[in-house]
Amino acid sequence: MQSQPTVRIKFLTEFKELFNPAWRNLVYYGGRGSGKSRHVALSLVLRGRDTRLLILCTRELQNTIADSVHKLLSDIINEYEFADYEITEKVIRNTRTGTEFIFKGLRHNSTEIKSTEGIDIAWVEEAQSISEASLKVLVPTIRKPGSQLIYTFNRKEELDPVYVRYVRTERARTYVRKVNYDVLDRAGLFPDELREEMEADKAADYGLYAHVWLGEPVAQSDAAILGRDGVLGAMERDIEPEGAIEIGVDVARMGDDRTVFMKRKGLKVIDKRTYTKLRTTEVCDKLELFANYEKELLSDGGPNPDSVLLKIDDTGVGGGVTDEMIRRGYRVVAINFGAKATDPDKYPNLISEAWFYLASIIDTVDLEMDDEALGELTSRQWKMDSKGRRGVEGKADYKKRGNRSPDIADAIIMCFYNIQPGSFSRAEESSNEHRYKPQTAGLLNRRF
Repeated sequence: MQSQPTVRIKFLTEFKELFNPAWRNLVYYGGRGSGKSRHVALSLVLRGRDTRLLILCTRELQNTIADSVHKLLSDIINEYEFADYEITEKVIRNTRTGTEFIFKGLRHNSTEIKSTEGIDIAWVEEAQSISEASLKVLVPTIRKPGSQLIYTFNRKEELDPVYVRYVRTERARTYVRKVNYDVLDRAGLFPDELREEMEADKAADYGLYAHVWLGEPVAQSDAAILGRDGVLGAMERDIEPEGAIEIGVDVARMGDDRTVFMKRKGLKVIDKRTYTKLRTTEVCDKLELFANYEKELLSDGGPNPDSVLLKIDDTGVGGGVTDEMIRRGYRVVAINFGAKATDPDKYPNLISEAWFYLASIIDTVDLEMDDEALGELTSRQWKMDSKGRRGVEGKADYKKRGNRSPDIADAIIMCFYNIQPGSFSRAEESSNEHRYKPQTAGLLNRRF
């Protein structure tokens, strides 16, 4: 058999999992100029030269072959002069391995796709447009042992079905990666022409820039507490970490809820940790390490009570964490989101006041760039109650709209919620235990 000529190919490490057969689902999403489609196409062309594969290239609507990735695949084959591929109007075949690429739209070809046997890989391009009904047809159709589904998309709405199914929901053997133009930029592969377009969009319409180039949804509810532009601005801001260290702690309660630690120094988030399925003592042990008290010890070996403030969600199982951290000698404020607001004329409860407080300072803070945090912070809604007060929607209602528990957002809210100086004083209850008691009525509730 004639050996294949050696070809030098540039392939970024961000996309290396496309060659890993262990994944059932591979999800790459983000904005324009990230190289998503090209890298998927290139990986499939290369894999098709090594092994015989039947590859379905699909999208929700495909009226003609011009609507498909046929041209992209053809361009790559021609660019690298892969002579072992035969390109016809409707099908691309590898003459040596027998690999075949077929192209079909999901909505109008569901019966034909369901009857297609032996599909090894299904690549869904523009997957933000795929409907829940089409997903229910496609996924069980790709059932050959070792088969894979690959999705590439730029989010259209907050709860696109493919985003909810694979990104918001943890799923076995699923690889998820958000990629934007900075992936190509770091590699020196981002074209100047696209950079000019990106900068123009950013200057003219930040919302358009966020959607096209950062992969964020187009629409946001008018009832959202925090605007996407404001949160994105906070995530792009870079300020000096100057001031006290405070940590927000949201403790998991059940199911897929997460325990989240969020640390800020001054107005800058400097660290974050996320855990699932931890016992109370495990949460406390990890929180103790996260607080870095081992670097700020007093001469007698005890923790410095003024070095860090822990603000812990005290409801439910969080109460056990509060009590244990106090027992260990740490400076703790217990937060009950259902407690009375400090300004009850404006807000029906503490959680509403805390959310709107973050909204009031969002243009001054520095948050880590994090897609989950962005989604949670910008999707929580509010409504006016019968007394004319602004109240955040309940967590149950939030989850009914298809969202998972907003654990990251809650940790950020607690991390930044303002505890006024002098509002708490230390009362020594034993030789090695301290508690912080509110002196301002209604500021925070603590169980004693």
